[in-house]
Amino acid sequence: MICPYCGEEMEQGVIQSPHEISWKYKKSLFGRAGFHKGSIVLSKLSMLKGSATIAHCCRKCQKIIIDYKDGNCDINQVK
Repeated sequence: MICPYCGEEMEQGVIQSPHEISWKYKKSLFGRAGFHKGSIVLSKLSMLKGSATIAHCCRKCQKIIIDYKDGNCDINQVK
């Protein structure tokens, strides 16, 4: 993937967690995305695998990008 900020090649890697990985408008006491309108689940929780999402890192710009189109960023769901 090419960095949209500087045009350099980005490194593919993962962001992982023992919890669901999601985007929400703000931090909250109850973190599950299902409790928050408009939230985006990037990786569902798997009790055996944890959660992991594909991410691209630009070390030059110090940016990390997650492309969540079609749910393809969730490593546990990719076939």
